[in-house]
Amino acid sequence: MSATELLDDEWVIVRNSGEIPEITYHASLYHLEKDPLGPDIELTKGQKQYLKDAAVERYHEIILRDIQVVNVPKTIYRGVKRTIYNWHRYQAFCARQGLECRKFRQTVATTLLLFLEQGVDAAGESLPEQFLNCRFDELVQFAEELCIREEKISDNLYRYCLTE
Repeated sequence: MSATELLDDEWVIVRNSGEIPEITYHASLYHLEKDPLGPDIELTKGQKQYLKDAAVERYHEIILRDIQVVNVPKTIYRGVKRTIYNWHRYQAFCARQGLECRKFRQTVATTLLLFLEQGVDAAGESLPEQFLNCRFDELVQFAEELCIREEKISDNLYRYCLTE
């Protein structure tokens, strides 16, 4: 198998990884470069970036997955609390890898605001009344991290949040 084919296979693995793409990214690097049973290839900076990009794409997917109303009834849905965890993991990954996450922050903010608007409209009907699986203070803190202006997070959202 050629180095390109090996790299493409690892890209697919990283891109479709679970909830912590960074672990899969590092496992792929280890497998390709250091594992005694691996192919023992030396990756270029560009090849490593290719795998890093796969991890970033996966982070984007799992962060946005849980702030889309259409996903709430699906088994893949984990809720806003999981988005918050994944956002923090993503930020840490970006910091360690020297990547910029500001542009994606705006995407997350816009998606969260739409999710909240749609969720309030559907609460008690197609969604449970308490459709947010986080506390109100956690939601407010997350909104602040996303640079969402305070007035965009209505005080009445507390009734849709967990109390504990």
